[in-house]
Amino acid sequence: MRNESFYLILGICGFMFGLISHTYGNLEYKGYPRAQACTGECYAEYQRVNGTLAEQMEMKREIANADPFSAIRGLWGGCAACHGQSGQGMGAFPKLAGKDSEYISQRLYAYQNRETIGNMSSMMWAQASQLSDQDIETLGNFIQETMNE
Repeated sequence: MRNESFYLILGICGFMFGLISHTYGNLEYKGYPRAQACTGECYAEYQRVNGTLAEQMEMKREIANADPFSAIRGLWGGCAACHGQSGQGMGAFPKLAGKDSEYISQRLYAYQNRETIGNMSSMMWAQASQLSDQDIETLGNFIQETMNE
């Protein structure tokens, strides 16, 4: 019985390996027949069109530097989970769109001080406690400047 289970598991693993190898080996990637096929002239063309890896990273850095809110866009993802991607509010979570930066900052500092503002205050205490003064200022400006009613 034990040997039969071993061979069954071995067979399933072999099948899965073959399936994955076949599937991923035959996927088209950016117009090339296989992901591993971009070498030589193909890679030279890719670099001509997209630049080297260092050039691509420099372009991304320039784009991030031009965005005054690039530092908190990832942080906003946590806020958006409850308040909505556009700050429109969801269920018990209040709307942030249309609020000015002073309002947002005051609320976040109040939550850092564990003040009770509404029913969801205890959830916000943990969130706000992780924010620096710079994060709070930038989040307030981000909401004020990008989220209109």
